[in-house]
Amino acid sequence: MTVLLPIINHLIQQNRETQAELAAFAGNTLSLRVAGLHIQGTFDGQGFLKPAAAEADTEINFRPSAVQKVLQAQTPGVGDVEIGGDTGLGMALLPLIGSLRYHAHDDLSRMFGDALAGSINTRAEKTGNLFKKMGLSVLEQLGEFAREPESPVADRETLAVWSREVDTLRDDVERLAVRLEKLENRLQQ
Repeated sequence: MTVLLPIINHLIQQNRETQAELAAFAGNTLSLRVAGLHIQGTFDGQGFLKPAAAEADTEINFRPSAVQKVLQAQTPGVGDVEIGGDTGLGMALLPLIGSLRYHAHDDLSRMFGDALAGSINTRAEKTGNLFKKMGLSVLEQLGEFAREPESPVADRETLAVWSREVDTLRDDVERLAVRLEKLENRLQQ
């Protein structure tokens, strides 16, 4: 949706360090799906997303379970995030997209001036600003999850191999259990 690009670009603009890092991905197209929303764009030399009709180089899909876990202050698991296309590119972009934070004070200062923005911000903090009640943003928590080396997001092929290995192990354990039961029965006779 090109309608959502200005929103994510605003977040990118507020996070200058991340913007600089995203600029390194100029020419790459990202498809991002989260909470029923779809954003697709190509990174430009300044780190912003521009509308793109071309096929995405990488696709990052946050399943509904990821959003639910984040809202419950839990860490999403491997099965909650799917990366398609160029997996390496997706793994490089995931923590950067996840590090984007919204700074409401910046927008309030621009609209109302620094003094009024400070007053609004202080009152919002005292009454429990919605953003602070919910904790970290969905993308920030998922980005932190992606940075943890012990919790990598695997691609479909890796998950398929792992699943086959688990099935083989389960079958081996079942055969061993049957053999042990037969051995116990013989020993008891």
